[in-house]
Amino acid sequence: MATVPGIDVSYWDAGIDWPKVRATGQRFVVAKATEGITYKDPTFDDNWFGAKSAGLLRGAYHFFRCNVDARKQADYFIEYVKTVKDNGELPPVLDLETHDGMRKEKIVPAVKIWLDRVESAFGKKPIIYSGQYFLQDYLVVAGGGPPAWAKDYPLWLAQYPNQYQDGMKPYLPRGWFNWTIWQYSDKGKVNGINASADMNIFNGTLEELYKFAGASIPDQKPKIHTITKGDSFESIANAYGVTVRELVMANPQLLVTGDKLTVPVAVAIPQESVSTSTPVTGPGDSDTSSTPKRTYTVKAGDTLSVIAVKHSVTVAAIASANDIKNINSIKVGQVLVIP
Repeated sequence: MATVPGIDVSYWDAGIDWPKVRATGQRFVVAKATEGITYKDPTFDDNWFGAKSAGLLRGAYHFFRCNVDARKQADYFIEYVKTVKDNGELPPVLDLETHDGMRKEKIVPAVKIWLDRVESAFGKKPIIYSGQYFLQDYLVVAGGGPPAWAKDYPLWLAQYPNQYQDGMKPYLPRGWFNWTIWQYSDKGKVNGINASADMNIFNGTLEELYKFAGASIPDQKPKIHTITKGDSFESIANAYGVTVRELVMANPQLLVTGDKLTVPVAVAIPQESVSTSTPVTGPGDSDTSSTPKRTYTVKAGDTLSVIAVKHSVTVAAIASANDIKNINSIKVGQVLVIP
């Protein structure tokens, strides 16, 4: 089943490094714009233009308050998104999460008012975001199913197995038969975002995502990069907003049949049972019989990739041993522990 990864963001994700996010393989983002008629997300502008500069498809969402006038909420959202003079590519999103003490008989017509008003302003049929049980309990009419008009709107469903594997599908609310986006986790980890990230997949291919957004798919001709001193797979991938895996796959000449590669020995640690009477060395204890740590002093032109190759270890192992958060940021003269 073809899917495309993406994220949604708000104030809680402030300070996003968008090129790093793009380099993880994300292809779209939905940013919070407004809530009710009194709240504008202060990070919306930064997220909006940061995502654009990284080449991500963008959409804006409004958090709906069921006890506030729907027309005023629609106008509030429209006015704020219009201020950035760039409506984005994806359809606008109505976020339905809380009933605010209102009954379904009031919620259903209010939702339709917002949807109609926003569609008229942007020329795109909005996406409905919600959870399975909220839709079953509150966006429902007599007989137990959704209103007849609901099937005309793309559905973005929140349902959290927290990990996605190819072929998985969300459980649909009663009376709904298709889904467009699935938010499968609110505890994801994405390079470039310090907080836990909301992880999503679009139900379709990249070409179908661009068609859904009404956008032209970017020029697919590959760029040519001339390697210079200090370059690494990581630094090149980050510079062009791709993943290291995508970079390697695009350059099969790096692995030519007949080439000989040096493969470091995988050290197996024997699993021994420890009796309760045997003292165990803890993290704070010293062991004078252990092998002294190897160290390496960073020189001009070094990268973690170069150092890792020299010492037959992985970049991740060096980064972990030295508590390095940004693998592209090391300094000349810095002393590294080589695991």
